[in-house]
Amino acid sequence: MTTRKAIYRNTAIFGLTLTALAGAPAHANNGDQSDAAETSDNVIIVTAQRREQSIQDVPIAISAFTPKQLDTLAVKKTIDLVDTLPNLVGSNNTSLGSANVYFLRGQGQDESFPTFDPAVGTYVDEIFYARQNGNNIALFDIERTEVLRGPQGTLFGKNTTGGAINVVLRKPGEEFGGFAEVSYGRFDEVTLRGSVDLPLSERVRFLVSGFYVDDNGWLENTALDRNINDRNAYGGRIAIDIDLTDDLNWYVVGDYIRDSGTNITGRDINLDTDAATGPIRTSGNYGDVDLVSTSILPLGLDAVFPGAVSKADYGSLTKSYNTSSNLTYQMDNGSISLIMGYRKVENDFLVNFPLPQFDAFMQFPSPANPALDDIFIIDNIGDFKQYSAELKYNGSLFDDFLNLTAGLFYLKEENRSDFAAYFAGPTPSRDRIISNDTENIAGYIQGDFALSDQITATAGVRYTDEKKDFRISDNRPIGDITDLTTANMIALGIPIDQREKVWTPRFALQFEPDDDLMFYASATRGFRSGGWNARVNTASGLQPFGSEKVWSYEAGTRLNFGRDFSIAATAFYLEAKDLQVNTAIAQGVFAIGNAGKLLNTGLEVEAFISPVRNLNLYAALGIMDARYEASEADIAACVPPNGTVSVFDVNCELIEPKRSPDAQVTLGGSYDIEIGDAMISPRGSIRMVSDQEVSTRGVGPADGYVLVNAGIDFKPFGDQLNLAVECSNCFNKRYLVASFGNQDTYFNQPGRWTIRATYKFGGRVN
Repeated sequence: MTTRKAIYRNTAIFGLTLTALAGAPAHANNGDQSDAAETSDNVIIVTAQRREQSIQDVPIAISAFTPKQLDTLAVKKTIDLVDTLPNLVGSNNTSLGSANVYFLRGQGQDESFPTFDPAVGTYVDEIFYARQNGNNIALFDIERTEVLRGPQGTLFGKNTTGGAINVVLRKPGEEFGGFAEVSYGRFDEVTLRGSVDLPLSERVRFLVSGFYVDDNGWLENTALDRNINDRNAYGGRIAIDIDLTDDLNWYVVGDYIRDSGTNITGRDINLDTDAATGPIRTSGNYGDVDLVSTSILPLGLDAVFPGAVSKADYGSLTKSYNTSSNLTYQMDNGSISLIMGYRKVENDFLVNFPLPQFDAFMQFPSPANPALDDIFIIDNIGDFKQYSAELKYNGSLFDDFLNLTAGLFYLKEENRSDFAAYFAGPTPSRDRIISNDTENIAGYIQGDFALSDQITATAGVRYTDEKKDFRISDNRPIGDITDLTTANMIALGIPIDQREKVWTPRFALQFEPDDDLMFYASATRGFRSGGWNARVNTASGLQPFGSEKVWSYEAGTRLNFGRDFSIAATAFYLEAKDLQVNTAIAQGVFAIGNAGKLLNTGLEVEAFISPVRNLNLYAALGIMDARYEASEADIAACVPPNGTVSVFDVNCELIEPKRSPDAQVTLGGSYDIEIGDAMISPRGSIRMVSDQEVSTRGVGPADGYVLVNAGIDFKPFGDQLNLAVECSNCFNKRYLVASFGNQDTYFNQPGRWTIRATYKFGGRVN
């Protein structure tokens, strides 16, 4: 392991030297002008501080990508960002293809259950996505994507202790135009995408966009002689941008997405097997294993357990309804915006979790018992609603001495889940209805003070008052104190309400000796909400856990010479207290409590250089030294052989924090070859990640890996038509992304190849 990590570190230094340590896929390159929202000297304009700024002037560790750069990096959905950015790790959640698990700087949440909150927030057009369900957003008609690292507790609020992913969708254009795209790829994947700008007048602009994806699945089911993990998804978006007056603008958006993407795990058919214990988990090169499923659950729950009645159909189906409204009034010294949003997500799934540690006494593998993959089944119907409203002011005051951002924020969540679990039998081991609501009221203010032409001081704070309540009813006719009911929780003295009042300040000092060079240092606090352990088996286990608080300290620099050379580097140290981890509740691996600390020290460098015309190179480096610090209570509670306190291994030795690899390196680029009016543009990237732990209690050690994406674009006559051949994970590298121990493991998506044709017309043509 040490040798491998050393190799990655040396590769990082060598790669960054080759690219002149030049900074960041966050800068637009030659030909990107039409893709970026606005550029100044080829620098993207971002909204990382809730107002438009050149990225060069933002004292935050941020990456921003234009649509062209996302194509170069093979980023089609938000989950693909984890194969690009420094110190960002993640995957689709186990069994749920439309829900993403993100860990940024070692902070994240594995669960998409409604009583657990994420540590990396997702925003679309300034609207917060409170649930992980449905956060795997298709990135095809956007203006830019921003990823902000570190706590964003002042301007973005709760559940951004790791950072925030901010997606800015394209607004309707002032000219008629659009694009249409069709592609075909591995697993018979067919994709259709399109968008059209329809300006109705000088003051009214209209946009319609949509997509459709269908494939035949990538996991072989040998019991049913068919593939599973297939995906059928489609959606549409309508946006209206209206200038009500010269100073008053109203931007309204509505969209609908239906996604049946599933992420079922498969068995490694190359397992070694022991007669006494069954299959033996093997480590090493996961790229050489073959994965199959022997599940008969696709036939229905009654096929596995005759007589059982399911709540949901097989697989995972997510339906998402979103509407938002942004009414902005421009004044001489700033603007006032009223931002309102409504989001409804229905996430129904019937999925299985194989548990091979039980296969020894069930005679694994046995063609006579194809239901071995169906030992543990979850059957769920979920309904999640959120309402948000925000009044935001941005202004420049006192002859630009003070740039002020301030606002009031309100969020209401209403979540309901009808959840059942089956364990090796037709009677549910858990069957309950959960309702949990959240009401969040916050006020924030942040000012940038121009102390001189070169020095700017930033000070801001957010006050959050949040209330949560939890209700539960048991669908099983048990009738005793073990019932999963609200009444039993009260009888056992378990709180069914939580209230949190939190101050999350931010301080920064910025020094700009000239327009091309900036240094900054900052200190920021953030918090993640508490919740309840609603996946346990008895009422006594329905324990609450409290919020997690984080202080992060950064020092960074940005050097920019436009398209030729730029660099962005950040060093950080963070301390997360009352860490939300799987802990000593003795209710299985899904129970969470507050335990000890997470300490993390690291470095992030992003680079961009264009040494000659039409050649664009970039590099990204992430280094982390993450470690747990156990509390005295955890130390006292850990007794070998440990099976409950997750910050320790079986011998009560501290383990490495999960999803926190020591080193990550991304290198890539593109080159435009002009042939008359035509252009050929090869592009590619390589991602190298060191060893890491992907699960709790040290049961998911994963080897490092190297991932390659590549493609070539052909434009026969300008930008109107683009023909592309591309591959993601080109060498079909398979690596571990999650594990429950033994061989119940989850891998990344397999390699894909695609041929694609994109036609632009009207105002979308450069």
